[in-house]
Amino acid sequence: MNDLLGAAERVISLIPEPMLHRVVPRPLDVEGATAKINALLAAREQFGWSDIVGRGATIVDVLSAFIALLEFAKRGLVTLSQPEPFGPMVITRATPREAA
Repeated sequence: MNDLLGAAERVISLIPEPMLHRVVPRPLDVEGATAKINALLAAREQFGWSDIVGRGATIVDVLSAFIALLEFAKRGLVTLSQPEPFGPMVITRATPREAA
């Protein structure tokens, strides 16, 4: 019986201690992303995801841009497409007829 208890204690000792994570809220900058998308729409009819977020984007940049893009699409101001699986996203300014 002692051998069984000793084996159980050894197995239990191998279980790692739970790791607690501290979640730090990070404010999104949807307004900034919206301004950037508006500027791109004014300059070009079509652009890509990387034109919005650029190189070295943080998770806040990516989430802010994604939320802003979804809002533009919901309002009918842009169309979002991805010509091939895992390919780049293409953002196209909607024509006035598409937006109506």
